[in-house]
Amino acid sequence: MKREKFIGTICPLLLASMLASPVLVSCSKEEETTIPLSEEEEAYLNIIALLNEDGYLTEGKKLHIHLSHERYKNLEQNESFVNDMENGLLLLRKTEDALLAFDNCCPHLGSRNQWTFSNNKFRCNNHGNTFGTSEGFTSYCSSNSRSGNLRQFPVVVFKDLATVDFS
Repeated sequence: MKREKFIGTICPLLLASMLASPVLVSCSKEEETTIPLSEEEEAYLNIIALLNEDGYLTEGKKLHIHLSHERYKNLEQNESFVNDMENGLLLLRKTEDALLAFDNCCPHLGSRNQWTFSNNKFRCNNHGNTFGTSEGFTSYCSSNSRSGNLRQFPVVVFKDLATVDFS
């Protein structure tokens, strides 16, 4: 009689634990689903991690600029510009989708620090000469030119990271 009582008590517990065990094991072994990053996204995250405290990183002939950095915040508005003296650039927010980069060295006598922008032209306030933002008829730094277009560099923007190519 004791044997029957023992089997009657233990068997249902054993059966319940065996049935529950695969469910518990399968629930606890579920793997997290991760979406792999694109190469562009991975490169973006790597560069963001390496930016200096001034919001930029130089890699060879490329300059990466964090547009969300306080130094470049002015570029959020169309037709606004930043004279980035450290990197020798005039950065111009042409439209929401277009950011342009120009050499900030005045073609007339090489001044870099006194620029204004209006009517699609940069004006060097040292001698009042104006220079365009179009391509072609490029006037180069300190060439004694008093007109023409500033030297322009290609820019690629991904999210809030602009990459200027000096090659």
